[in-house]
This record gives sequence, structure tokens and C-alpha cells, in this order.
Amino acid sequence: SYRNPALLAKMLSTLDIISNGRIELGIGAGWHEEEYRQYGYDFPATVVRIAQLDEAVSIIKAMWSKQNASSSFKGKYYSIKDAICNPKPLQEPYPTIMIGGSGEKYLLKVVAKHADRYNHPCGSVELLKRKISKLKEHCTTIGRNPKEIQYSILVSCLVGEDINMINHIVNRRKNQVHGMQQVREAENASLVGLPENIISGLNKYVNIGITHFIMDFVGLSENTINLFDSKVIKKL
Repeated sequence: SYRNPALLAKMLSTLDIISNGRIELGIGAGWHEEEYRQYGYDFPATVVRIAQLDEAVSIIKAMWSKQNASSSFKGKYYSIKDAICNPKPLQEPYPTIMIGGSGEKYLLKVVAKHADRYNHPCGSVELLKRKISKLKEHCTTIGRNPKEIQYSILVSCLVGEDINMINHIVNRRKNQVHGMQQVREAENASLVGLPENIISGLNKYVNIGITHFIMDFVGLSENTINLFDSKVIKKL
């Protein structure tokens, strides 16, 4: 995603203009080694990938800056010299940058430095409270106002109109490794049950400051989406 951050910045800038200012950049340090190997990339150590992320976002922000006719940056992993991004994105000061990940010691430092939104990949309310607390500590260290950063989470959710429907979905996934992992993650987030149960579970995240949810539905179907829309979203 950030093998060529300058090119990525230019592509997203163009897309922001085409979409009339609606793009958001979601980026992280990578985690799936097999995917790296499949596409011919090395899979360096976590601290290296996080350092690459830091440099990549630095370049993207420089390229998007309305103050810069051209941008230069020299890092350990990436460098640009008098690089031009024209036209600039429509959004001011630039499109939302969402950084995802869970590492408290290094990753959250990059979030504190660069992100407009922090996304955590699954986790209980208690875990998210800890991540937010650590992120605020990093913000204090570098002198950034933590209120400038939004919080979001990717969560699994199993919602049904009745218990029989929910049990049917679970039973169909008993022999599917990913399917049962989804179910366990939904249970860990207290997002299994009838619409009223899901509303209660989501509100627990809202109460600790989560403003955005990326939903991973167990047993995804048109009925699931319609049920979530009519009985959850419109009731929150």
C-alpha cells in the first residue's frame, strides 16, 4: 500500500478531485506475511514496517500540503526530491488519514504523530480503553492535542431477528476456521444477539469515545444489512 508513497499521494489526490472531496486514506504497517510473499515483497520486522509507515505518511502529507509546490524528503526507507502533486486534494487541509494497528510502543507513536483517526482491529471495550489511554500519553509526549484524533474500530457482529436465526448462523460456521473466529470476536465485543443487544454493545464503545465502526458481519446477507439498518443504525 505504501511501497511508493509519493505515487500513492498523487493517485489519492486525483481520486479526491474525481469524488468531489470524499476520499479517506486508511493505512497501517502490514501484518499478513503470506500476502507480502505472494506479491513479491520482503516481510521485514515489525519495527521496520512501522518506521516505513512513518516515512510514508510523512511523504504523503508533504505532497498533499497546499503550501508546497514541490516536496522533498530523505528518510532511511523512502526519499523524494522536488516531487510534484498537482492538483492538490480538495479537502482541507487534506483528506482524513486513518492509521490502523495495535502496537502500543511504536505504532501508536506514529498514530499520535500523523493520524486524524485511529482504527483498532477488533477488541473488547476494556482493550480499546487501554489503547486510547496509551495514545493520549504519546500525544502528550509530542505536544499534540489528543482531541484532534478520532477513534474507530473494526468489529465482528452477529445480529439476528431471533435466537433460532443466530444459532443457525453459528452452526453453519462450526467447521469454518474463519467463521468461528468471527463468532468469537463478535462475542468478545458483546455484539452477538438481537438488534437491542447490538445497540447496547455498540453504545459501550460510543461511551468511551469511538465514533466510527467498520462492521464485519457474521453470516452477511442482504437481510442482515437491512436488519442492521432498520433496527440498529436508526435506533442508535
